[in-house]
Amino acid sequence: MLGKFRLTALAVVLLVVFLSCSVFAVTPKKVTIGAIVPTLEAQFWNRYVEFMQEGAKELGVELITLNAENSADRMVQYLEDLVSRGVDGIIFVPYWDTGRKGIMEAGRYGIPVICTDTYPGTIQPGDFDNYIAFVGPSDEKAGYAMAKALFAATEPAEDGKKYIGVVNGTPGTSVAINRRKGLGNALAEHPEVVVVGEVVGDFVRDTSQKAMEDLYQAHPYLKGVWAANGGTATGVMAALKDAGVQPGKDVMVVAMDLNPENVDAVRNGELLFDIGGHWLQGGFALVMMYDYLHGFEIPKELASVELELLPLTQETYDQYMADYPGGMPEYDFRAHSRVYNPDAPPAIFELKYSK
Repeated sequence: MLGKFRLTALAVVLLVVFLSCSVFAVTPKKVTIGAIVPTLEAQFWNRYVEFMQEGAKELGVELITLNAENSADRMVQYLEDLVSRGVDGIIFVPYWDTGRKGIMEAGRYGIPVICTDTYPGTIQPGDFDNYIAFVGPSDEKAGYAMAKALFAATEPAEDGKKYIGVVNGTPGTSVAINRRKGLGNALAEHPEVVVVGEVVGDFVRDTSQKAMEDLYQAHPYLKGVWAANGGTATGVMAALKDAGVQPGKDVMVVAMDLNPENVDAVRNGELLFDIGGHWLQGGFALVMMYDYLHGFEIPKELASVELELLPLTQETYDQYMADYPGGMPEYDFRAHSRVYNPDAPPAIFELKYSK
């Protein structure tokens, strides 16, 4: 009888432990994560934030999103604010060389950091104990793909040369540097292509439009424009139209980001080529941070990720809309989180067409 009692008691203990583990699996602790973006003037960063917010809702995260409004000082201020609030983790875009400062400031209080989109200088995940991961686009490859598409479609002048203009992104950011490097790699392969001028658009529409107006006024014979991102391309196309020039016919334009209005421009034939989907990086980082805060270490091979991006042309438009209706892939945040799914696949998935 005593032996039976002991067995029953043991069974009760095991049942309690099992139920406790089961409850934890579906009701994990509440965490607060702060996220800072460079600007919400750009459609890209709005999509980035929206995807993170969707993930926060699914995972039960308190997400604090802050807009640096294209200001280095504000970026630093918001990093300090998040640290003083005692958030559990920080995900930010280290524009204006704010990466080291942000990582070290958070590190003083043991707050883990994931950087997205832009490398924090030469710092790699693990160089600081609290710098746990980087997720961003393969900018150099994207810049190269944009250039190759542009060169192939640009009409040569009577001398056989192909004259193009370049509207770059925010100076000093790894995003702008690496995309321009990809363009440079393509230029080295095509001596027939001549860059007549380069201007800075700061990755936003209005600045890019004004920069393109000046560039076109100085070089009205150019036949192609390499635009550093989606907002830049939107500004470039607006400037060309104001000058009485038809983008996609008189002047070819290529871009990066897959912003909705630029996807429409590809469909309409105004934008020759676009590549992107990397606004998903914010949501991917959110899952990685969430799991880390619940005790799941980030595998070394996933600590620094460059996303392969999705190219878009008029010919692939229908397939794009079939695979990514509204530009949004199917993504189950809980299914990709090891907190909810012990056998979860990596938070990051490959952007590709189904056919």
